[in-house]
Amino acid sequence: MSTTPTTTKSNTLPYTVVGGEKVDRAMHSPRKLSLVLLNRGGKFSRATLFSELEQIGADEIISIEQSPGSYDVESLARSYTGVRFLLLKSPVTVGEQVNIGMQEAMGKFVLVLWNDMRLSGFSERTMERVAEMNSLCVVGAVRNNRGELMPTIPAPAFYNKQLKVLPIPPQQDGLESLYPYDYSGMYRKERFLSCGGYDPRITTAYWQKMDFGFRSFMWGESIRCATSLKINLQSNPPAEDTTPDESYKRFYLKNLSVVYSGDRAELPFSRFIHFFLRTSGGLIHDYRLFREVQEWVRRNGYLFKQDARRVTDLWEVDA
Repeated sequence: MSTTPTTTKSNTLPYTVVGGEKVDRAMHSPRKLSLVLLNRGGKFSRATLFSELEQIGADEIISIEQSPGSYDVESLARSYTGVRFLLLKSPVTVGEQVNIGMQEAMGKFVLVLWNDMRLSGFSERTMERVAEMNSLCVVGAVRNNRGELMPTIPAPAFYNKQLKVLPIPPQQDGLESLYPYDYSGMYRKERFLSCGGYDPRITTAYWQKMDFGFRSFMWGESIRCATSLKINLQSNPPAEDTTPDESYKRFYLKNLSVVYSGDRAELPFSRFIHFFLRTSGGLIHDYRLFREVQEWVRRNGYLFKQDARRVTDLWEVDA
């Protein structure tokens, strides 16, 4: 059994890799599918879970483990030699767990699921449909633990200059989704990494997903739903905290304040007054945050293909 200390490529957060002796490093499968498993509370049989996941046919399984809840990892690694366990040394946001899993994954496609999610009817045709969509991420049709289809497709709209996100059910194949529900879905690894992944400095899950989603569309990518990717929740759906907090400020500046003109985006200083009056978190603090994000926009300005307003306006036209 291998136990290899390592760090992520984008930060210095340490973690340990346990197991995975039989993972084929050459990844000869033509589809090259990795599965990244996120873990949260719930009384689920881990052995049963990994037995079920192996039936999906992924080339590798990566389980992101938040220590100290990893007491059974070594015994599981001996039983399931195609699974690699990533033991995190300190708590991180869910988005950063996805980033770490994505950097470790060897597949072209990376399926992200939680331990209380189960796939239904997953097949080669499902993978073909995902590939046909050619999107950065393809999300699934999610049913709750009562078998009811959930409104898991967020659609943005502006009402009286206020951004609203309306959840709708995935009743149409190919429907655009602003962000992946609960981080789950089938990602294209290289395009995910090229787009910057999830921002670990945005610590509230809702604003972290909103930031990833808007950035994906503003940078010319798309997130779409494949109704053949069927996901069933085994426990109650997690609650979503949409409170405008410190994370909202960074999301607001990186997305809603950005102006696209010509062939690049910018964050003009004229946006600072509106930002400060809207958030009022202290002049010095807000000014420093503004200048930090302004520099980020300057460095990445040519990666933008549109701004958040245009993303939302086009969404409303399509609707």
